[in-house]
Amino acid sequence: MSTPLSIEVSCDLPTEIDLRLPGGETSGHVVDSEAPLRLKGERAYICHGHDASVEVESASLGWAERVPISGLNGIPQCDLMLREGATAVLWTGPQMALRDVFAGRALGWVNWKRQPDGTVPGLSVWSFVEGQPLPVKGWGDGVGGLLGGLTHFRPGGEYLVVSDVERAWTFPRPATTRSVFEDAQVVSFYGYPGVPAMGVLGHGTPAEVANSVAEWAAHYDMLNGPREVIPAYHLITGVAQAYPTRDGTWLSRLSHDVIAEYVEAARERDMILFLDVQIGWSDPLAEVQLLEPFLREPFVHMALDPEFATEHLGVRPGLAIGGIWGEQINEVQHYLATLVEEEGDIPPKILMVHQFAAKMIQNRSDVVDVEGVEVMIDMDGFGTARLKLRHYDWYALTAPSERPALKLFFDQDTPVMTPEEVQALDQVPDLIMYQ
Repeated sequence: MSTPLSIEVSCDLPTEIDLRLPGGETSGHVVDSEAPLRLKGERAYICHGHDASVEVESASLGWAERVPISGLNGIPQCDLMLREGATAVLWTGPQMALRDVFAGRALGWVNWKRQPDGTVPGLSVWSFVEGQPLPVKGWGDGVGGLLGGLTHFRPGGEYLVVSDVERAWTFPRPATTRSVFEDAQVVSFYGYPGVPAMGVLGHGTPAEVANSVAEWAAHYDMLNGPREVIPAYHLITGVAQAYPTRDGTWLSRLSHDVIAEYVEAARERDMILFLDVQIGWSDPLAEVQLLEPFLREPFVHMALDPEFATEHLGVRPGLAIGGIWGEQINEVQHYLATLVEEEGDIPPKILMVHQFAAKMIQNRSDVVDVEGVEVMIDMDGFGTARLKLRHYDWYALTAPSERPALKLFFDQDTPVMTPEEVQALDQVPDLIMYQ
């Protein structure tokens, strides 16, 4: 849908320029005569029949130019560019609710927002109605009262889509049962809401974190060829405690209301959400079952952290490296597979298990292949790149791991591997997680 660009602008004289990308807003920059202006990761939204060019203008020099974007291989990145003003649309797709037509990444990663009622600021849809006292009905920003009432696009219907700015629009795609990783890598931010020490997800609101992880996803998207990159939240929902809890699990659970905020944020931005349980003295399957309402969503997946599963050691979480058994992983797999079967047209569930020591997964060879579930081992340790990659080879790239994952630590890795280094690996991870 969108293409990350590298842009360089040079000029013999210092000057101010305006830069406009397809489907994006105009941005102002200063070009120094001593060195070119270099921008990376800027995103263009390029559609069927749309001029794939960058517009550059300097009012002070009286100069303007349109520069074609290279390297697109002729592949359109979205379906339609909604121009500023009114765009006539003949809908030939299936009947679809308007709030779904403009959901997900329908209007791009960067310049797309929705209001609580599902409408988009500055956008409305209108339909002419014959034989009614009012000849039109509408849906969207500021539409209400007698003019409201339009709820769906219907096959063969003719509509006017009115927008206050030019927007790239990608039509909703049918539900898929393909694995997320067939067409994409995933870049995720790990943590607990409001607690920065537990990971980068805790550094902001769901919207702020989504914007940050989208920037990192865009960087990887520039490096991995035709494969897409999907941003993700990795939300700790069960936190191991240093003191016993009333139920004896040594776990503090995130409220369902807070989890729901991240579910809706992921839905709005077409992201993936991992729910992570640190297990404590609880049973993995029991903790996963508590999250069932969320796991029925096609974009919500599960992660288990055996490090804090210490009941078999007789010590509280954090005093020793814990572990779970292959049979317990199988129980969770079969449960997730049941949800996939019951829900129907949804992708396989991803079951991530963190590992940086052999004892974290006892009886690894007992883990079986379950249809509808992909087991992903995340190499979870921090330190030097050499040590990290050795353990990545041992744990993430060997059975029962079907999809390799690599966790990078902003504060504890020495140094943090760059996206270029990650993508240069012989076996590139399907998921890159940042803590």
